[in-house]
Parts: sequence; C-alpha cells; structure tokens
Amino acid sequence: MDILLVEDSRTSVLMVQSLLDEDPTENYRLTVAGTVSEARECLGNHEYELILLDLTLPDSSGLSTVDSIFEVAKGTGIVVLTSTSDEKIGLAALQHGAQDFLIKDETYRKVLLRAVKYARQRAISEREVREARELAEFATKSKSSFIANLSHELRTPLNAVIGFSELMLNDLAGELQAKQREYIDDIHKSGQYLHGLIGTVLDLSKIEADRLEVSEDFISIADVIDEVVERTGVAYTDAEVKLIANVQTSLPVLKGDPTKVRQIITNIVTNAVKYSPDGGDVNIGVRLSDGGEMLVEIKDQGIGIPKDDITKILMPFERTQVSKDRQIEGTGLGLPLTKGLVEAHGGAINIESDVGVGTVVTVSFPASRLISL
Repeated sequence: MDILLVEDSRTSVLMVQSLLDEDPTENYRLTVAGTVSEARECLGNHEYELILLDLTLPDSSGLSTVDSIFEVAKGTGIVVLTSTSDEKIGLAALQHGAQDFLIKDETYRKVLLRAVKYARQRAISEREVREARELAEFATKSKSSFIANLSHELRTPLNAVIGFSELMLNDLAGELQAKQREYIDDIHKSGQYLHGLIGTVLDLSKIEADRLEVSEDFISIADVIDEVVERTGVAYTDAEVKLIANVQTSLPVLKGDPTKVRQIITNIVTNAVKYSPDGGDVNIGVRLSDGGEMLVEIKDQGIGIPKDDITKILMPFERTQVSKDRQIEGTGLGLPLTKGLVEAHGGAINIESDVGVGTVVTVSFPASRLISL
C-alpha cells in the first residue's frame, strides 16, 4: 500500500513509520514530503492509495493545506493529522474532502492503523461509486447520441415515404383506384405513426440525458385543451367516446413550452379515449389548487389500471397485462414521455385508477409558472 506522509517533523515521521511496520498484514510503502510543494510534486509523479496530511507545514497551514492537496489528489483518501488545539479545523477538513482526522495525543498510536485502513476502504468505495456514476453518464450520453443519429437517418427516408404517399393520395401522380388508395392511405398512416414514434424515442433519450430544452412562452391552457379536444375528436372519429371539457374561467396564463404542454395533454387524452368503452365519457378539467398550482385533470371510464401497475407503466416500454390481453395498440412510451415533459416544467403527474371503473390522471404545474393578467 503506497502512502504519502506530508509531515515536517522527523519525530512524527519516525513514529508513523514504526506504527506501520507493526502491522504484519500489510506491506506499507511510505513516501515522506516535508512541505505542500513537495507533496504536490510527489502526487504529480506517482499515484498513492492514501495521504497522511499534517495541517501545519512550513509553506501552508489550516484548511488551505487540505485544499492544496485535494486539488491534485481527488479520489485519493486523505487522513488529516492535527494537534489537540486544531480539533475544530480537523472537523472542518472533512468538509473539504478528507476521509478522517486524527488528533496527535496519547490515543494516536492506537488508532492510526485503524484510521489508515478505514480511510483507504472509504476512498476505494467512493472511487467505485464515482466511476460507476461516470460510466452511467457516459452510457446515457452515448445512447442519446446514437439515438439522435439513428433518428436522423430514419427520418430522412421516412419523410420521403410520407411526402410521396401524400402526393399520390392527392392524385398528383395520376388517379388512384379504390384499392390502391386504400393501400397508399395505410402507407401514409403507418409512416406518420413511425415518424411520431421516432420523435418520442428521441425526446425520451433527451430527458434521460437531461438535455431536453423547454421554451418559456405564455400559454392559454383553455386554448390548448380546446385544440386537443378538436384534434382528438377528428383522429378518433370511429370511437363513440364523448370528450367533455370543463375549464375554469379567468385562469392565469401558464409559462412553458407550448408544443410540449400540448403533447402532455394530447398523450393523456388520447390514452383516455383509447382505453374507454363505446358510449363512455372523458372529462377534462382545469382548476387551481389551494396551494396555487394549476391542476389539469383527465378522467375516463375505461378499463382501469391495477394498483400494482401504476408505477410500472411510467417506465419506458411497460404496459399493463390487460391492455396486452385486449390487444390495444401502444408502445409503452406515451406515459413515460408525458411524465418527463411534466417534470421538465417542474410539475408532477399523479394517477389514480380502479380496474373496471376508470382512471384519473392529474398533471400539476407549479404556481411559479402561473402569471395572472
């Protein structure tokens, strides 16, 4: 075990060396530096597993000594050695990156070896945690970069498929027969679906990498809901589900990203319609909580979600067994994306549901995002 002892007292150096020699379980290799400058030079030339650091040296004293060493030895365990009168500084040294501190008194000899081993183990544990975190961050960034590049490569030919199918549906390439129109319409709808799915995956990767950009514009939540109700009604003309909007008048303006807020409401309302039976109602309401938050509540009379599945369905690609059994279309990405978009606005999403009764999804936007005009 390589140890750097930063100590200018020869008596203290000899004592530390003798204590380390008494341990038969470990082979300690001790390097001595008498000043902070010498210690920094040693650290630049060699990697040590532990540093024993006296706070009072010819060229430095107090917490500045810890800071000078920690600056060039991050990830290496540091045990501060202090006199009795410096106990408060020893405690403060822990906040500056040290793993432990020892007071040079009559107990010094008894606890030094134990402190050395504990500090070394803590340093190893902290390094492993740091490396694991850095690896996870690298993996997330790599995944996001890969998805972004893949999305671009997929969207380019997909836009051509969507564009040319639209041209054919508009008879710009000649009049289509009924069966041909049916096939081209299926191609166009599938292309649009895939285009939306790629966008969803890309947005999720940005959320995971904490790279999602949120614009700050003024939004009328009533106008957003009216637009969502109209578009959903057009998209689901075959569904005999009634959309009912109940929005309080004189609501404050919401400050946020209009596209993302619209996407939040659309995703939830679309789910409510998709999982509702014919003849069911989907109620959309907006109100202010007692704490001043804006609450958007979407309530359906659909198949419901088992209590144990509510947390699960907020994870990517997770779906309830009921929706799989009934072969209801879906990728398991809508709710996770919605949750991420809501949280990007500083809000929260809450789901309450009973199987066979229906589901209530409540999105809350913080009071700090509301502006009264």
